[in-house]
Amino acid sequence: MKLNKIEQHALVTECRSSGMKAKAWCEAKGIEYRQYLNWATKLNKESQSEPQQWAHVTMTKEECSTNEIRLHSGKWTICLETGFNPTLLSDILKVVGTVC
Repeated sequence: MKLNKIEQHALVTECRSSGMKAKAWCEAKGIEYRQYLNWATKLNKESQSEPQQWAHVTMTKEECSTNEIRLHSGKWTICLETGFNPTLLSDILKVVGTVC
């Protein structure tokens, strides 16, 4: 199966968000598992080579729930409660990082 980089990235993302084991997902989609592993490995290497950026954090004395964490940057705020999904937060921060 010959796909461009964007299509490969979309399939790897779809597989990872499916909740299925990669091998089972590939079988269900008719994708050769070894090919999927190549795409996922390339994607992992590319994401590791991107430099990390740090955001400036300012502490304020706003009243908020003791179970809440607020992340502020520029015009946006992300509120997190105890038991938040760290994978979802990571995905959100990646999107915010590319848009902002």
